[in-house]
Amino acid sequence: MSHHNNKYRRILPIFLFCVAAIFTFSNPQDKLADRYDAARLAWDTGDFVRALEEFQSILKSPDGGRFFEPIALLTGELFQVTEITKDGRAIRLSPDGKYAAYDAGTRDAPLTRIVALDNPAKTWADVHGANFVFSPVPNAAVFLRAAETPELAALRKEIKALAAQPTPDRQAQTAKQRQLTWLEAKNSALILYDIAAKKEKPVKAEGWLKSTLAWSADGKEIYFVGAKEADTASNEIYSVSPAGTVRPLTSGAGYKTNPIAVPGGKYLVYTPAAATPFPRPAPPEPAAKAGANPPQGQVAPAAQGQGQRGGQPPAAGQFRGGGQRQFIVLNLADGKIKSFAGSAPSFAADGAALVFVGQDGADSTLNHLKLEGALAPVVLKKSSDRIGSAAIAPDGSGIVFEMIYTRNGEIFYIQSDGKSEVRLSREIQPDRAPRFLTMTQVIAIKGEPRHSRAYLYDLKTLNNIQLFHNNTIRTISPEYEWVADPSGTRLLVGAERDGDTISGKRGIFLVDLTRKISMDDLLARLGRNLAAEKALRAWGEKTFAPIRSAVQAAVDGVSITKIYDHEDALFSFDSKYITQPGNKKAAEYIFNQLKSFGYDPQYQEFESRGTKTANVLARLTGTENPDMLYVLSGHFDSNQRSPGADDNTSVTAVNLETARLLAKSPQSSTIVFAFFTGEEAGLLGSREFVRAAKEKGWRIAADINNDMIGWTNDHRLDDTIRFASYGLRDIQHAAAFLFSKMITYDARYVRSTDGASFYEAYGDIVSGLGSYPVLGNPYYHQPTDLLETVNHQLLVEATKYNTAAIIMIASSPAPVKDLKLAGLKNDSVEVAWAPSPEKGIVSYLVEYGPESNPAAAGLTVGEPKARLTGFSLKKGEKLAVAVKAVNGRGISSWDWTRTAAPAK
Repeated sequence: MSHHNNKYRRILPIFLFCVAAIFTFSNPQDKLADRYDAARLAWDTGDFVRALEEFQSILKSPDGGRFFEPIALLTGELFQVTEITKDGRAIRLSPDGKYAAYDAGTRDAPLTRIVALDNPAKTWADVHGANFVFSPVPNAAVFLRAAETPELAALRKEIKALAAQPTPDRQAQTAKQRQLTWLEAKNSALILYDIAAKKEKPVKAEGWLKSTLAWSADGKEIYFVGAKEADTASNEIYSVSPAGTVRPLTSGAGYKTNPIAVPGGKYLVYTPAAATPFPRPAPPEPAAKAGANPPQGQVAPAAQGQGQRGGQPPAAGQFRGGGQRQFIVLNLADGKIKSFAGSAPSFAADGAALVFVGQDGADSTLNHLKLEGALAPVVLKKSSDRIGSAAIAPDGSGIVFEMIYTRNGEIFYIQSDGKSEVRLSREIQPDRAPRFLTMTQVIAIKGEPRHSRAYLYDLKTLNNIQLFHNNTIRTISPEYEWVADPSGTRLLVGAERDGDTISGKRGIFLVDLTRKISMDDLLARLGRNLAAEKALRAWGEKTFAPIRSAVQAAVDGVSITKIYDHEDALFSFDSKYITQPGNKKAAEYIFNQLKSFGYDPQYQEFESRGTKTANVLARLTGTENPDMLYVLSGHFDSNQRSPGADDNTSVTAVNLETARLLAKSPQSSTIVFAFFTGEEAGLLGSREFVRAAKEKGWRIAADINNDMIGWTNDHRLDDTIRFASYGLRDIQHAAAFLFSKMITYDARYVRSTDGASFYEAYGDIVSGLGSYPVLGNPYYHQPTDLLETVNHQLLVEATKYNTAAIIMIASSPAPVKDLKLAGLKNDSVEVAWAPSPEKGIVSYLVEYGPESNPAAAGLTVGEPKARLTGFSLKKGEKLAVAVKAVNGRGISSWDWTRTAAPAK
């Protein structure tokens, strides 16, 4: 027995070790953690298919729920989001959090739409008017409605006619808009609105020009910015009761605007204006000075962080600082005023205190002002770094503010006594516009205004998460407005969720911070994205198959040394703005480099505003279709005070290297390498190029325009495809994942780029590459846009992508034109289009079906016409038809030509 016990004593430790090892190394949680880590790394490198497949598998595992939140946040939204509208602006929330309102009309026909947040997808009421403002009293609001007169109607017609001119007279337009603003203010009536009953009641306040409305803190009076017709040197802020009793709250010379009642009812804050809110009709003259009120029917975007009550965004039409560096506090009891040099005042919920940003010489100051007694502000912080905006906590105990830190905006928290400062954000992109949602949660905005995203910061843990997304892999979702309800648990977001910045439509969405998405929601999202990514990759493989070996041979020749040599040389010219010596030096360098590659470059000279400058152009003549031109472009100039390492030497270097790689490899169609001057002075070079192209009858098939592609905000090599054509976008995605290590995202976006010149002249023929996040580089347009901020390996990958994309596009037929349907019935139609002008076209692909399933059927034809049958349309449904040309190498048009029509 003793022998056996000793044996067991010797064996037991070994047995226990083995059991422990089994549990340690075979623990399902540990294996899941390893699998999640591997999947996250795959996502990080752009292997989205592998990552999504593994995420699905992990979540379906017995203990997969522990990875629910990190996977949800990595791939999109954590909280439930409801779409309120596909198109709306100027979001407002009632103080009780029951209703939201937004602008849904036009300047000529202003319309405010009201929704109940408990059922936001359904319209509660439509109000025909502008400057709609909720009252502190539940179910009450006020707005302005301009009576339509023959004079107003005629003026609107004149303005439309001016805008329709090929080259509108801007001075005449400005004069007419001023006249329109004045007439609308003259003819506007105040209307009370009972939201619950959906009833209107006019307020008798005749004889005043009226704009910008606000309510008293108790909701018993309406404030408006007003003036008599004869007033030219001043205007006042008036109070009017629902019964129509009008009294001035302000007096004295000067213009006054942006009234806001401080909670508690003791004070009114307003802004002195640089120009009258009521510009009188006048002969054509330059545009009004900055700070003028927006015309009635238009709502100016609130300056970020301004006019917040308890950290909440102001209701539309209340406080709009407009960049003014002064505000005035009016004591409503005795009429005394006190002026403060500062901006962005934010009020505690009880109105006992406010904070604002001021200036002391060259330093910024963060100021705390108790609204009592002598109104003496206390400086909480003084810094040589710029403080942008601030917001006070609902109970007044703390403040969040944005401040430049190491050349970039960051978010900070500080107590109201100036102690215990804490940094909340650590991000190379700009962080701005902080405000409190609750006492422990802060929302702030990350990114440049054209690609803003809202983040939620926890003051206890200092963690942050992104609040809003479109739940796709590649398409970005720029945000523009953020309005929280009083509880801080629901957030309204105005965004282009589909990434389309060209259509002009912006959706409004309700984010419920109390309700997370379900596991089924997340799995469905992963499934959709997996299917979309697989389809994109399969399409890319098939599209590039006929020329893949040739493309690979070209991209294999990319040289980081040559790219950097170009960067270094161009950077040495300092600013390349059109008025600077570096502009001509850069043009000469580009010209000489193109000549050394074997091209015959040309200067495209022109004069603008008394300055002579020139684009640099070179042609790689096509072998089959030399008259079909594909432009690969980018501007070489820089901001006046910036050497422009990223903006835009990065693109100039990449396009030069692409030109070198292709110099002895002409494609089917001609490639024009266009290096534009004057982009920073107003797209001058690209507009001159387009003007000349139109004048000379050049057949421009497409433009690939790149801008700012060398900066990364982390270790990833990524950029954004900014496109108008979906077909060009998909080719560019494929070029990136097939031939480079670069990860590409996308947005339908051309504004303020040289691509806009082509879009305005030729339509949806534009695409190109820009930074990710869009304009995220905090150094662009700054003296700090230096070579050391550029990721040179990213430029290598961008060159590979650039080369592959332009080869594919210049090898493809252009989209067909003049697609028409004739004799459409419920089950048949005749289709015809113009023959493709390129040589070597052998067939056409036709896809068709109801709009709900547009590729339900397809066929290949040899002529530019077809009879389509075999479909069935429901009542009111349209037939969608799409056509592509196919050349002898089996390469189809780089985009579909589409049309749709209902059956007769």
